[in-house]
Amino acid sequence: MSAWPGAGAFLDLDAVPLTDRGSRLLIFARPDGSLRVAGAVYERHADRCTHLRRLAVEDADGRQLPVTGVGPEGISFSDGAVSLTFVDAETLSLGVADEGPLVRVVLEAFGTDELGQPISEADGAPIRWCSTQGRATFGAPSIVLPAGGSVSVRMGGAVRATPEPGSHGRYVEAASGRWRDWFDKLPAVRDSDREMARYAWWLLASNIVRLATHPDLETVVPSKQGYVAAWQWDSYFISFGLRHGDPKLAADQLRLFFAEQAPDGGLPDVVHDGGTLACVADMPPGDLVALARIHGPDSPMVTQAYMPITKPPLAAWAARAVDQAAGSSLQDSVQAELKGGLDRLHRWWFDRPSPDGLPGYEHVYSSGLDDSPLFDDGGPVFAPDLPSYLVMALDSMAALADDCGDVEEAGAQRSMADATADLLVAERYDAGLGQFVALTPAGRRETLTPFALMPLLTGRLSTQVLESLRESLTAPGALGAAYPLPTVALGEPEFDADKMWRGPVWLNVNWLVVQGLQRSGMDAEAADLAERTVHMVRESGGIHEYWNPLTGARAAGATTGFGWSAALFLDLAVWLASRRK
Repeated sequence: MSAWPGAGAFLDLDAVPLTDRGSRLLIFARPDGSLRVAGAVYERHADRCTHLRRLAVEDADGRQLPVTGVGPEGISFSDGAVSLTFVDAETLSLGVADEGPLVRVVLEAFGTDELGQPISEADGAPIRWCSTQGRATFGAPSIVLPAGGSVSVRMGGAVRATPEPGSHGRYVEAASGRWRDWFDKLPAVRDSDREMARYAWWLLASNIVRLATHPDLETVVPSKQGYVAAWQWDSYFISFGLRHGDPKLAADQLRLFFAEQAPDGGLPDVVHDGGTLACVADMPPGDLVALARIHGPDSPMVTQAYMPITKPPLAAWAARAVDQAAGSSLQDSVQAELKGGLDRLHRWWFDRPSPDGLPGYEHVYSSGLDDSPLFDDGGPVFAPDLPSYLVMALDSMAALADDCGDVEEAGAQRSMADATADLLVAERYDAGLGQFVALTPAGRRETLTPFALMPLLTGRLSTQVLESLRESLTAPGALGAAYPLPTVALGEPEFDADKMWRGPVWLNVNWLVVQGLQRSGMDAEAADLAERTVHMVRESGGIHEYWNPLTGARAAGATTGFGWSAALFLDLAVWLASRRK
């Protein structure tokens, strides 16, 4: 059915459900070959969000018709004899081809309440079934459809067994048109990357929702399976990939967070349907339990209700990248639009408590590294990555000042960037170890992670320091894995190939190091890491949350169809394609 096999080939309806731009509906396969419709809900796994327990299509003899094709525009049964497509965010249409067989559509709701009304496991979206005579039917209704017949199912609405003639064909055509328009924006990549790039581009659109708190903006969430909200870090990374084909949508991912900026300049970690997560008091109970288990029930990261939780400051860099991709003038610049908020954000970070003038992370979630050994001693942690991001941010603001012809502002921003980079080397670089280290409540933490390479982003390191980082990048026992970069060096006792931030490859980490290598004039090393990264993604057969650095396969516990991985795969693929020109 699909006109875009590079996307449809990955929609297995098992790990990767079918969904649509803006929809909260997820269509999964059941073990018996029928379908299940789930909902996308913040902090709830799709297995616990069933709207429609079973949707099956049977022939006149009661035999179930198999699913034979899946694409962005819908699902086909029996080689197109019957098809299913999205009408809108809440409505599905199932129709029989004009020359198709007579079929029976079986629809099973999850159950009924004490009043006999149907309910679903998902929040706020009960299903109501109506027969052609208008009488409500519950349990397991079935509808007989002749050739050319169709039925529509609306979550929270009714089944229409007698829709307008020809409507299903128009719905399929409209869905195909929507996706054709989206794929027309796909950025240019090499032939070897095109199939995975199409899938990545589909993922970005398919992960779009409208949050109840910001219904005017399309928000690209990390995944509709549990990650149904905007995380600050994710949104920045997603914008880097989106900018190549839809810079306006990319800019909106940044505007979302600055619409929630606190008066003191801080930004929330998460924006979700119910509000924001900006401090410990906002955290879901499950997260507090997990943190108490790791860091102890008396940890300030659990007990200090008003400890801020945010994410690393990549906004200025992302905004400038979006403007450059769009060719924006100053009048249209999203960086210029957000300048006041960006300056306040940077001041907020530099005003945080610090032993030596370099800011740190009070809460582990603010670093984005939930279980990294850098936080095994608790918090705060003064790691080398945060000052590096701030140098990038200040350089981006200096470039904006250059655009505006403000020499004094540009000089002030660069002077602060220079001072921060100098202090980073003076305070965090250990010449004996040949690496950057972190400060924790227990003292120095020398565990080697790729975050020790983030000072490459400053573009200001000496030849001696660069050579030591080059060695860490490739040495066996360090970060030189078969599939780089492990998030903990292979020779460290904390290394675990499958445990989130304690060993697996995260695509955003590789991407950040590629950018740092470019900024530090190490173009060959940047290209090699980018090439190995996109190769790993292609060979793994999907766009996952994180990968095993020893096998290159999806790591145990990692979700798939992950937003920032899709966006940054695209960004790397676009860059590699541009190097051939």
